[in-house]
Amino acid sequence: MAAPLAFRDASATLARLERMSRAELEALQLAKLRAQLDRLWQGNPFYRAKLEAAKVRPEDVRSLDDFRRRVPLSTKADFLADQEAHPPFGRRLGVARDAVTLVNMTGGTSGQGQEVYGRSDHDIAIQGYLHLLPWFMAGLRPGQMVLNCVPTGGLTTGGWGPPEGFRIAGATAFHCGGAMSTDAKIDLMLRFGEIHFIYASTNYLHTLSEALRRRGIVPAERFPSMRAIHIVAEGYPMEWARATERFWGCKLHEGYGSTQGAGFIATTCEAGVVRDDRERGVMHLLEWINHVEIVDPESGEAVAPGEEGEIVLTNLDIVGSPVLRFATRDRARLVACEECGCGRPWHGIEAGTIGRYDDMLKIRGNNVWPLTVDTAVFAEAAVAEYVGRVFVDDGGRTAVELRLALKEGHADLGAQGEAALCARLAERIKERTNVQMQLRVVPRADLPVFTYKARRWTDERKAGLAT
Repeated sequence: MAAPLAFRDASATLARLERMSRAELEALQLAKLRAQLDRLWQGNPFYRAKLEAAKVRPEDVRSLDDFRRRVPLSTKADFLADQEAHPPFGRRLGVARDAVTLVNMTGGTSGQGQEVYGRSDHDIAIQGYLHLLPWFMAGLRPGQMVLNCVPTGGLTTGGWGPPEGFRIAGATAFHCGGAMSTDAKIDLMLRFGEIHFIYASTNYLHTLSEALRRRGIVPAERFPSMRAIHIVAEGYPMEWARATERFWGCKLHEGYGSTQGAGFIATTCEAGVVRDDRERGVMHLLEWINHVEIVDPESGEAVAPGEEGEIVLTNLDIVGSPVLRFATRDRARLVACEECGCGRPWHGIEAGTIGRYDDMLKIRGNNVWPLTVDTAVFAEAAVAEYVGRVFVDDGGRTAVELRLALKEGHADLGAQGEAALCARLAERIKERTNVQMQLRVVPRADLPVFTYKARRWTDERKAGLAT
C-alpha cells in the first residue's frame, strides 16, 4: 500500500523535478516506461497480446522514439471490446481482482460507451497527488478556503479526485458542485467572505461570473483574498481570459486531465493562462507520471513545437487498468519547455485551445471546430451564452443557426444594436471557418445554463434529410 501523501510531498517533488535538465527528465521517463513495459509483459494479458502481435518485447524499447515507432496504439474501441469479452474490467486490469479498491469510469460523452478502470490503493494515492500538484503550482496553500464547483462523487476520476487532492493539500474545501444552485454558492461565498481559491469548469466559471454580475457583485472588490481560479474542460478566447482575471482580481489557471490519465496530465505554472497581453499560457506536462506524445493522427509522426496533433497517453505509475499509447482523440498544440520562460524542463500544450477531433463538424466541405466559434463569439463582451445547430433548410440546403443571449448589462442594445452585433460576429466567424452562419439574439432564459461541460452544438442534418 502506498504511504499517505501530504502537502510537503508536492513541494519536495516539484523542487527536485524543476532542477532537472531536459535530458535527465527524459532519462527518468524512459526508465519508468521500461519498468511499466516489463510489468505489463509479465502480468497484463491484454498488453502482452498487443506487444506480441507487434513483434516487440520490452527490451526492444531502448529510447522514447523506439516506443513511439514500435509500440501500437490503444483505442477506446479496444478497451470496450476487452471489457465486454472479459467483464467487468477486461484483461487489462493489471492487478489481482481483490486489489481493486475503487472503480472509475469515463463519462461516455463520445457516445461510444464508458471505459471501466479498476484502481488499487497505489493508484488512488497517485490520483490524489495528480490533483494536488496543479493547485500547488497555482498557489494553493494549507488552510486556504476553497470553493470546489465541480460535481463530486460518481464514477469519474474528475468527481472523486478533487476532494482527495484538496484533503492532502490541507485546504478548507467546500464541495458544492452539483449540490447547490449558483445563487446558493454565491450566498455561501458571501457568508464566509474569505475565499482564496476556486476550482470549476470553464463554462461554469462563466455561469458563476454571469450570476455575480446579475446581483451587482464585483468579486475583485467583495473577495479581495482570492488568490487563484483553476479551470478545466473547455477552451476559451484570450479576451475572455483577460476579462475574467480583471473581474475576479486574481490569476486564472488551467489544467488538462482525464480518467485515462488518472487525474491532471498538464497544468499552468505561476504565469497562468495569460503569459502577457498577447500570448496564451502553457500547460506544462507532468511528464514523470504520464508520458505524453503529440502526434499527427494520420501519419503517427511526432509533431514539431507549435504544431497541432493528437494527444497519445501512457501511464508511467498506474498499475490497475493502465493505458499504454492510448489515442485520446484530443487535439492540442505542442509547446517546447523553453517557450514558457519559467525555466522548468517540462514540455507543454497551449492553454485554452484543447479540442476534440470527434467534435469537428463538416459543413459545406469545411472543417468547423466548435472551439473556433466559441473563440469568435465570446470575444464579444456583450455575449453571455450561445447555442448552434446545423440543419437542412426548406430548400434542402445545409444551414447553420446561432442563437445568442446577452449579458444583463447589454440587454438593451435595441434592434439596431443587436443587428450590428450579429453582423459583426457573422463576419468574424466566416473569416475563421469559411462558413456563413445565421445569428439572432434571444432571451437568456431560452438558452441552457451549463453546470460543467458545455454541449452547445446539435447536428440535425440526418433528420432533415430523412424528411
